Amino acid sequence: MTATDQTLVLYGEGAREAARRMLPKLPDACFVPAGTVRDTVGTAVKDGRAQIVLVAGMDEQVAVLGGAAGLLESITLDMDCGVALAGEVSRAATVRDACALWEAAGKLGPCGRELCRRTAGELERLAAEAAAALASPLAAQVVLLDPAGDRMVGMYGRMAR
Repeated sequence: MTATDQTLVLYGEGAREAARRMLPKLPDACFVPAGTVRDTVGTAVKDGRAQIVLVAGMDEQVAVLGGAAGLLESITLDMDCGVALAGEVSRAATVRDACALWEAAGKLGPCGRELCRRTAGELERLAAEAAAALASPLAAQVVLLDPAGDRMVGMYGRMAR
């Protein structure tokens, strides 16, 4: 397996072109729709991949983490954005509305990065589970795109060994 074959890039809805622009040297075969993340991570582990990259919007990342209930409010508080903003975020009708609140408050950068950190941790936890190991055999990187799917607004992860 070559170095480029060791990376699998999952992309969320409408994020394929952004993912290709971010990683232009990887062959098309390395790019797959995010789909069912748990199954895809398990397959990546079985295939001997060293790195997984998720390029997606907030909706997909929130889904990886099990849903929005309390999650975005927790991130808002953990990033010291204050209880007022956390309250607004907790009452947001949609994940996109929460994103707009973070952006309006100038907190999309730190909150988006924290969302990516938590998502990367979950991807690595799923990989460790699939490998029946204590540590993940995959290095996970996560890129958060703006709602239009054009611009990176957050990123977190580690490189493959």
